[in-house]
Amino acid sequence: MMDYFYAAGGNLFDTSRIYGAGESEQVLGAWIESRGVRSSVNIITKCGHGGALAILPDQDFEEMVACEMVASLAALRTTHVELLLLHRDNPAVAVSRIVERLNREVEAGRAKSIGASNWSCERVDQANAYAAQHGLAGFTVVSNHLSLAAAAEPFYPRLVNVDAAGEAWHARTRIPLLSWSAAARGFFTGAYQPGMIDERDTFGQRMLQVYGSQENYARLCRAQELGVRKGASSATQVALSWLLRKPYPLIPVIGPRTLDELQACLDAAALELSPAECSWLASG
Repeated sequence: MMDYFYAAGGNLFDTSRIYGAGESEQVLGAWIESRGVRSSVNIITKCGHGGALAILPDQDFEEMVACEMVASLAALRTTHVELLLLHRDNPAVAVSRIVERLNREVEAGRAKSIGASNWSCERVDQANAYAAQHGLAGFTVVSNHLSLAAAAEPFYPRLVNVDAAGEAWHARTRIPLLSWSAAARGFFTGAYQPGMIDERDTFGQRMLQVYGSQENYARLCRAQELGVRKGASSATQVALSWLLRKPYPLIPVIGPRTLDELQACLDAAALELSPAECSWLASG
């Protein structure tokens, strides 16, 4: 999968110590080393998930960053990452502590830049204001959730979904949005219909709770219809192309499980959608 992505021109990999049962960084690091491609790829990783509480820890925050960075760099078999994101925010932790500590990673060369994952725009503004006042590096990227399928609520606790105000903030600040679950966790495959999900399928049931609105099913139908008209390979391709037409910097994060799914995602970059088509897809 990674060979295919890289051969197609892909050079940005989003990972974390908690992904893939804790093996994501090891797999990515082994692949990069075995292919000898470290100088031509960009790595994003994260710290501060907070374990079972899924919240940035207040106590020993500074030590946590140090320990997790050592573990991540060892697993990735590298001396640095291009972007270090801080996981789910905790308002109890002062932005001054956060910015000061992450800047130590930048100054040491272990992180080329820093960002925030699942943070509110207001907290990012506070952090960046502190950074500007003290001559420090601020958050250059924000990773929250945005998809053509609108989430009724956060899929897991303390995740942040981008609303209209959030989109306006990205357009105003020009801070790029790294949109995780850009294809709504597979919603646009059409596999998550009420009559298709077994009651014992907890993930499927959660998909129905978060994405199973009549408005989203209507968007799925429109994406399928427009995909047929434009010769797209799937509704997922249309949904990703919709994101790529946003009037601010946006990088959709994809998680394909097969080469066919990966190719459908890659094809989204070449699928042109007009402003009218984008509005029609999201209507209702």
